[in-house]
Amino acid sequence: MKSFIQTKPGVLLGGAALALALVMAAPSAHANVYASNIKINGELLAAQAEQGQNVNISYILNEPASDGVTINILSNAVVIRTLNVAGGGAGALRGANTVVWDGKDAGGNFVGLGADYSVSITAASTGYANWTTTTSDANEGNSVWEGRGIAVNQNPKSPYYGRIIVCNSYNGPNLSVPGYNVGMLKLNADGSYAEEGGHSTGGHTWGNDYYSPWHVRISADDYVYINDWSASGEIYRWDMTLSAASKLHVLRTDNWAPGCNMSGPEIVGTGTNTLIYMADIAYPNSQGIVQYTVTEDGTCAQDDIGTPVIPISYPLSLYPYDVAVDKNGNFYIVQYRSNVTDPSPRVMCYDSDYNPVWNTADIYGGLGQADNSWAYANAVAVNPAGTYVAVAFRGNSGGVGCTRIFEAATGAIVTNLNYGLNINGSGTQHSDRACGWDAVGNVYYVDNWVGVWRAVSPPGANSSTTEPPVTLEIVAAPPPAPVITSCSLALGTFTLNFTGGVAEVPGDFEILSSATVDGTYSYAAGQNITGGSGVFQATIPAPDQAQFYRVHRVEAAQAR
Repeated sequence: MKSFIQTKPGVLLGGAALALALVMAAPSAHANVYASNIKINGELLAAQAEQGQNVNISYILNEPASDGVTINILSNAVVIRTLNVAGGGAGALRGANTVVWDGKDAGGNFVGLGADYSVSITAASTGYANWTTTTSDANEGNSVWEGRGIAVNQNPKSPYYGRIIVCNSYNGPNLSVPGYNVGMLKLNADGSYAEEGGHSTGGHTWGNDYYSPWHVRISADDYVYINDWSASGEIYRWDMTLSAASKLHVLRTDNWAPGCNMSGPEIVGTGTNTLIYMADIAYPNSQGIVQYTVTEDGTCAQDDIGTPVIPISYPLSLYPYDVAVDKNGNFYIVQYRSNVTDPSPRVMCYDSDYNPVWNTADIYGGLGQADNSWAYANAVAVNPAGTYVAVAFRGNSGGVGCTRIFEAATGAIVTNLNYGLNINGSGTQHSDRACGWDAVGNVYYVDNWVGVWRAVSPPGANSSTTEPPVTLEIVAAPPPAPVITSCSLALGTFTLNFTGGVAEVPGDFEILSSATVDGTYSYAAGQNITGGSGVFQATIPAPDQAQFYRVHRVEAAQAR
């Protein structure tokens, strides 16, 4: 295990680790199994299938759907067929699954032509009795040498729903492992690498210095925001593939007030309504929490130094290290403190009017005062429902860090994910550097002591439904080429038997004739075609001389 730790210059250190016994609150159940990366016939956005043919519906489950999977086929948002997959077998397993739809509606009829078809997928599970780690440290995709940020796409209408982005800030000993390379990991919900590749630098030169890349957030409109803390906290933005072409320099040094040192970001809103919140760690002249607004081009305006919204004033007594904002505008802030006797809180909450709210007889606005088991709070994240807050604690050099879950409303401890616990056989020492949530309530954290990221599911039976953006168009299958099966001549009539499509009618065909096999063919006069259901007969007055005949599908039929 990695026994060393790194400290940002200017950050005060001190203190020793203490043991902590946590009182477990009874958490409410949240959805934790879900389908992502949903494709129809291999397409994420627009698919086609021939009428009467099987359709492949593929998806990734983040964990097993022990209570099964329900796939609804919809036409104009109306369910026309339901496919049920039992738990424990193919279609309900963690990872990649494929279910075949026969193209029929609930009445057993092939569905009609059109571009109005879609799917929804509901995955259900009996869940777990306690908060449970669902990833394996042995999976290569979970390896990250110096992980400093983690975020999950929470937009169910995105083709990248469930994608995990992990920041690695220092090269590891084996660069054949994607997570040991400076830059960002791109992963599916099951920990497998993204289809276009598992690692990217985004076309940016990172510092390879433990701070670059730093924290990451994914906005509701599918942008990835990453903090380069080598440059006092500059922010860059990418699309979900982290393509170099999409790189945008959002927050720059011209946006800094004198002496600031920005950690973050937190992203609220979309488009021109996007707000960026940064935590100014500068000591001793921190601005506290600073708000920025983006312009039409996605960047912050030149020389816009932002607006401090939560200044340094107890309980935010020294400097913040990270900030998260819930759907109601409440702020959750951590301070990077370690001294056993330090009266400064390590975790605190402010409401949308910037007032501390975790106030009790013993607590004013914050938690963890004078308690070194809360040493070096490194990152904070709030779940989409605004009910739980996760905080990653780096811990001291002994590796006694952890990630804790709190009730957002009260600050009460719900659980401690890994304090003193042996996770996946990796030992009881931990040094957590980052945390985040997915859309259905699973929490993610980076354990830097081991060099992995983990996903943890909350307890309780659960289900979740994904309605992906992919649509399906049913198109007409091309009919088979007509085939002449026999011919005869009798009583002045030439008879020609042939086959065609089962849905075709005699008017879809005509008989052409020519005096030579490779000559010019023209309509055979006097022809009469009968039949149907794929079997047809043509009769023609017997020719005066030898003729060659062809069955020709008329243009109107070809166009249908």
